[in-house]
Amino acid sequence: MNRLLLFLLWATLASAAGCSAGPTCRHLTGTALGTTYSIITCSSSSNDTLQDEVVEIMQRVEKSLSIYDRESIISKVNRNEDVALDAYFIECFEVARQVSRQTNGAFDISGSPLYAAWGFGANEHLTPPSRQQIDSLKQLCGMGKLSIINDRLVKSDPHVQLNANAVAKGYAVDVVARFLESKNITGYMVEIGGEIRCGSVKPNGAKWTIGIDSPKDGNFTPGADLASILEISDRAVATSGSYRRFYMSGNEKIPHIINPATGYPARNSMLSATVVARTCAAADAYATAFMVMGVDSAKALLDRDSELEGFLIFSEQQQLQTYATPKFKDWLIKK
Repeated sequence: MNRLLLFLLWATLASAAGCSAGPTCRHLTGTALGTTYSIITCSSSSNDTLQDEVVEIMQRVEKSLSIYDRESIISKVNRNEDVALDAYFIECFEVARQVSRQTNGAFDISGSPLYAAWGFGANEHLTPPSRQQIDSLKQLCGMGKLSIINDRLVKSDPHVQLNANAVAKGYAVDVVARFLESKNITGYMVEIGGEIRCGSVKPNGAKWTIGIDSPKDGNFTPGADLASILEISDRAVATSGSYRRFYMSGNEKIPHIINPATGYPARNSMLSATVVARTCAAADAYATAFMVMGVDSAKALLDRDSELEGFLIFSEQQQLQTYATPKFKDWLIKK
């Protein structure tokens, strides 16, 4: 699961959204998808049912993609039941497959048994698997083992199982954002579990302000120690890091991001990766992939993909270092 590191910078709804006059601004908060959500909308008309409609949308996404719901579509797929895939599952799967191809398999939702063996599945535990288990479970990883035919997921091996946690929340953000736009609400910020998508600028003409936490050991409180602050609009932002979600096995730190190629937790100099993209699902997936790929490979992909912007924080000679793409630098207001 992608543990997200973004902190929304608003002291009050009015100051954050620039809503002291003009369009009606609302702040919707609650829990969904096993996490919290916080949504700001700015519109010329009010909608008393908006929150209920948004919650219903998130519940439908959860019924499609949550491995924690035994009756979800993904859970039935994992049990090899004959279940028709819905539009949410198919669209999210296609995003995952595309990012997997672009990252040479660094992002892979087909590694559910491997991730579960490390303790990061539906039933979390704190015992690392044996080398024999890892070698066996690695054989089940690979998006090439999966295809969609006539609204059914077809597996080349029935033991292959899916875990879409590293993309599902970002995808849910996109679904909610599209719903708001269908209601002619273009000024919005949607945040689910730290994944964010912003619409057009605030009513006062300002962009949306987002903080990126510093990935330091012991920084468990979002917003307590920020590495950078950026201002954006009409973009989605996701951050992945390994310093908050982990467990200790003896003296060894076991982070939650697993490299599907090696079968072991990703171990490189990367501490956190923030990605800005047109969709939150893509930003979410690429941020996780970058944690697996490491700094040099992540930089190379950012250089060749004009649709992505990134901000990487990594360790070099025991010092925090950063890298930002040129456009990302333009968005930074704290560097």
